This record gives sequence, structure tokens and C-alpha cells, in this order.
Amino acid sequence: QLTLLDAVRDRLGPDAVRTGLAVHGFATRDGGRGQRVEARFTDRASGGEVVEQADLLVAADGIHSTVRRTLHPDEGPPLWNGQLLWRAVSRATPYLDGATMVMAGSNRTKFVAYPITGPGDDGLCTVNWIAELARTGHSAPAREDWNRAGDPAEFGPAFADWGWDWLNVPALIAGADAVFEFPMVDRDPLAGWVHGRVVLLGDAAHPMYPVGSNGASQAILDARALAEAVVAEPDLDGALARYEAERLPATAAIVAANRRGGPEQVLDLAEERAPDGFADIGEVFDPGELDAIAARYKQVAGFTVAKVAGGAS
Repeated sequence: QLTLLDAVRDRLGPDAVRTGLAVHGFATRDGGRGQRVEARFTDRASGGEVVEQADLLVAADGIHSTVRRTLHPDEGPPLWNGQLLWRAVSRATPYLDGATMVMAGSNRTKFVAYPITGPGDDGLCTVNWIAELARTGHSAPAREDWNRAGDPAEFGPAFADWGWDWLNVPALIAGADAVFEFPMVDRDPLAGWVHGRVVLLGDAAHPMYPVGSNGASQAILDARALAEAVVAEPDLDGALARYEAERLPATAAIVAANRRGGPEQVLDLAEERAPDGFADIGEVFDPGELDAIAARYKQVAGFTVAKVAGGAS
């Protein structure tokens, strides 16, 4: 995020990004030379209102989008699938080659870990980890919040004996300074994202399970597709129609794929085929099967090398 922010400020100027404003309303106005959008913001510092007008309002205000809720007032809260995730970072000794992502368990009880820094002067690296458990039958948790603290006592016992000679899961959990809790939620795809000169983007348009790192990745692909459409089309209406036609069906397919487990379905397949464990992955999967599953998901997500390198078109 900081890399993207630096690029925007470098290209558009240091004052291009204004923080501390929360959109609370918008309306379309006749600007004399065509439609304009008036957006109203609350300044979180002063509590006052800030009003701005533009040719286009791009609503990238997340899964709890005020703009989406205004356009779809009867949609209700995000849909919870009964899974809870706890996320944190811990300092730990580098494991395996120092750059390996680990997914262990099944989609009912899963632990994911990967290093996000190399070793420091103390020989330790920072490991990002996620613990996931099914909570089917429980009532839906409170509205998700990036800053909602989680309690290791709620999930730690499920991973108490998870350890290998190269990775100690209980030690990772115990080593976190803070743990944050997230329900696994998404929304059903919308029929359209464009409402005049207002358009949805990212989680405001297509919130999905955090499978395959698609929350951030698909928002970036949205932004590229929208920018390319605005440059290529002679008018904004045509650009918005092109963006929606390209990105809405693509992201709807990912929402559906993630509900089926995405590429992580291999965990459930392994458990189903070898419930008592296995000594060699070749005992569980046919030659080329794992690569084929990964390739299919990359195709759905738009992560093939040709797609990413060649642009959205």
C-alpha cells in the first residue's frame, strides 16, 4: 500500500491524496457541460463537512462501502460462512529456505504462515500467520473490523500439537504481540457497478474470501482496467461500460471459486484421500494434478504471467 501511495504522490503531486475524510453522501449534478458528481465527506479530525465535485466518483471504500449501501440499501450485512480467522505476526527463526509459505490442515482447521522479512541482526525474521477454525452453528460475530483484537485462548488449543522440527506453531502463536480476529465473509455479486457517474471498485464492488491474496490483487486489477478504459474510450460512459464488462464477470467468478476453496482445495483433497497421513505427495495426487489445480485458479484470478504482464486487454 505504501509503495502504491508513493507512486500516486510522485505522479500526481504530494497533495493528491487527502486522508482523514469519510464519505457520507453523494449526488449527481448538472455541471453545465455534462454530469458532475458531488461527494460529501466528514472530516474525522474536525467533524466538519467537506464537499467536492468531479466528473467521476470511484467508490473504493471497502466491504462496508457507504456508497454501495446507498445504492443497494436492502442488501444487508456481509455473508459469513461460519469460519473465523485470527491473524498476527511473530518473530521467529527462519524455516526451510527462509521464503516458504506453509498451508497446513484442511479448510475447517487451517494454519498459514509465511515470512515477510528476512532475518535481522538477532537472526529472526517476521512471520505473518493465520489460524482458521470452523465455527458452524455459532451466531455471526460482530461486524468485522481490521482492529478487533482476538484471544489466543479461543483458537490456540486447536493447534497445541501442531509442530514439526522446522516450525513450531504454538510458539508462533505465543510469540505474537497482538492477534486480530476476522470472520470469513463476502457478498453475492451485483448485477452492475455503474450508476451514472458513480462506479464501485475493489471490496466495495466484489468483496470475497481472502483466498489467493485476491482482496488486494483484484482491486489493483480493477484500477488498472478502469484507468485503461478511461484512456482508451472517447467518453466516460463508454469507459465505465467497458470497465464493468471486463471486471464484473471476472471477479464474480473468483467469488464463486473462493467459496469452493480456491487453490486451497488441495488441503481437503489430501485429507479426504489420505485421512491417516502420507509419506509422499505422489501417494495422494496424480502427476501434474497439483499444477493443474493451481493453473486453473490462476486463470480464473487473472494471475497468469501473460495476463499480468500484457495488461488487462
